[in-house]
Formats: sequence, C-alpha cells, structure tokens
Amino acid sequence: MPDMTLYRGERDNVWPHPAVRLIWGGMTIRDPWPGARLPNQTATGAWCTLSRAISTGGGDLAAFSRTLRTAGVSYGLTFARTPVPVESESDHHYVITIQHARTFLLRYGGVGGWALGDEVPWVTDPTLADQDYVVLNGSGVSRSTVLGYGHFADAPEVTLFTDVPTGWVTSVNGLPIGARGVRVLTDSALSEAERLRLTKLRRP
Repeated sequence: MPDMTLYRGERDNVWPHPAVRLIWGGMTIRDPWPGARLPNQTATGAWCTLSRAISTGGGDLAAFSRTLRTAGVSYGLTFARTPVPVESESDHHYVITIQHARTFLLRYGGVGGWALGDEVPWVTDPTLADQDYVVLNGSGVSRSTVLGYGHFADAPEVTLFTDVPTGWVTSVNGLPIGARGVRVLTDSALSEAERLRLTKLRRP
C-alpha cells in the first residue's frame, strides 16, 4: 500500500514549540474522541463518534466538512495534502507520513449510521477525489490506528481524529526529529505551570 504525506503549519500562540509539542509521543489532540489517544489508540471508538457527528449534522457531508475546516475543532487536527508555503503565517511546519494509507468512500447505512464504502485510489493524488472520503491505515476501521476525514472541495485537506505518533513526523521546519534536528524535551523538563497549561495535550 502507498504512503500518504500530509503537511501542517502551527503557530506559537496556539500550539507549543515542537520540542514540547512532541513530548507525549506525537502531535496530540486537545479533546480526542474515545480510543483516539496515544499510546494505545485505535480508530474504532473514534469511528463511532464520527458517524454520530455526521448524522447529528443532518447527514450532509459537505456541511460537516465545512464545520471541520472553519470551526477549528478541538477533537481533530487538519493537514494539507499539498506543501504549506514556508512564508505562511505559521511558525512551524510539520510533514507527516501515514504508511500503508488507504482511502474509502462514506456510505450511509440507514439506522446503523455511516459505514465504509468502496476503497478508492486517492492516497497519493488528491486531485482525483470527487467527494469526501475516509483515511485509514488498515483494511477496515478495526484494523486501523488512524482515522481521518478527507476533504475534496477547495484545497485538498485531511482532518485526523487520532493522535499522530512521533514516528510519523518526517520533519519539522525541514529538520528531522532527533539529535541532528529537533530535540524533543521530556515531561520532567517542564515547570508545574507548563504541565498544567498543557494538560489536554499530555498523554500517559
């Protein structure tokens, strides 16, 4: 299966510096859905919540997509599918790779809510997409550790509802993670005030 590369810019007045951002195993979400938290995350719990969220919004996928993009939701992280310009307003530019990514259509299952539809070949070329889609790294939700919602309208983007492990972060500001690039701090290096401020991003 091919890999999917995603791009995200973050600002210092909203998110911690990368050396702190990645302390707890990766790019964590402030208010993750059930089952979406590192270290033992699975897409299953988050999928149930995603299905309910779409249904609560009337089942209109386009409207749900707009909500994710414009509301700045605390239960997801939105990534571009094409490189974010370095001259953008962001202070830090992340590149992540989802290995063995797979993309699926969404299908309404009636009383049972939303289900995966057909698999589609949109992992490497987002311009092929002609409707919204789901991103996994397994053959089904129960076999995936990532759950994403792909937006085809306007600029191609993916909103991830699962924490992003550090191992998926290819680079930050063009530098690798590690001694030769971005050195990630430890939780013990933070003050008690910092730990309190970052409570929602911290993981066991």
